[in-house]
Amino acid sequence: MKELYGFFFFVHLLQQSSADVHSFSAFFIGSQGLDLPDYMERVTVDDVTMFYYDSSMNAVVPCPEWLNTTEGQERWKDINLIAVHNRYRIASYLQSTMQQFNLTGPSSDVNMYQAYSRCDVYPNGTRKAVLMHAFNGKDFLTFDIDRKTYIASVSQAVVYKRQKEEDPVLLENVASFYKKTCYERLSMFLQHAPGVRVKEVPEVHLFEKTKAGSKVLTCHVTGFYPRDVQVEWVGAGLQSVDEEMIDVLPNGDGTYQTRRSVIRPEENPEEHTYSCMVHHSSVAGDITKTWVTVERSSLAVGISLTCVFLAIIGAGLVIVLGRFCKNRGAGV
Repeated sequence: MKELYGFFFFVHLLQQSSADVHSFSAFFIGSQGLDLPDYMERVTVDDVTMFYYDSSMNAVVPCPEWLNTTEGQERWKDINLIAVHNRYRIASYLQSTMQQFNLTGPSSDVNMYQAYSRCDVYPNGTRKAVLMHAFNGKDFLTFDIDRKTYIASVSQAVVYKRQKEEDPVLLENVASFYKKTCYERLSMFLQHAPGVRVKEVPEVHLFEKTKAGSKVLTCHVTGFYPRDVQVEWVGAGLQSVDEEMIDVLPNGDGTYQTRRSVIRPEENPEEHTYSCMVHHSSVAGDITKTWVTVERSSLAVGISLTCVFLAIIGAGLVIVLGRFCKNRGAGV
């Protein structure tokens, strides 16, 4: 069962990009033998769900109130119609692929066919799109948008590749969608969808722990939205932590969290400055938080306590001298 969800993790990695990139993504899942609808489709913009449809729904997905233009409503109808067509396409792909892998008996009970597409627009205007298919959590097929051809990841996908490429009209339509249509939809949602414009500023926390005899500094970034974020440690002699899982995880309130850890040098830590820099679209520039070593903190506390102590002594002397002078004046 684990391999069935491996592709979700792969897609999750693909979604990590620059905080300034706008993305239109679509997920298509056909399955059997699972406690899920036979077909599910989700469309997101900058990780915010714009459209969801599954095979258990008896009616079309209603157009949201914020999409109140004539053009927007027409495009929403197209999205609904395409979703219904995608449902039957994915079901056909699932059955065909099972045959190619010669899955019969118990091995045919639980299977999943997935497709994922994404269109990105970068700050400099560059556009990039991708379309890929997977079967039971493993790469199956990808589409070369510029060359209008499919690339088989496994031998069982060759038959599917040939069938798709026998239809030049279909190839042209698919390429046209990822060269034009998906960017038009991205622009439409960015302009009208209120949820896309909501942003939450990251909270940055630093802490230190000892692991395998080394001093490990961790920068924990949480409470941010949208999902894309860049986190980097800056300082002399820092080393990356082996086997650290660098990922962005969801919080329960719709925001996200992540962390980055480094190993700091043991010698003369008070002579160096270590800072965590966070870049997120919710703020202009970077959020920078500097780690203060225990030695430096202790020194600062010691100096502060000394100043307070001297201040108390000074205040005491003033009081004593004041009383002394007052008493002498009364005796004259």
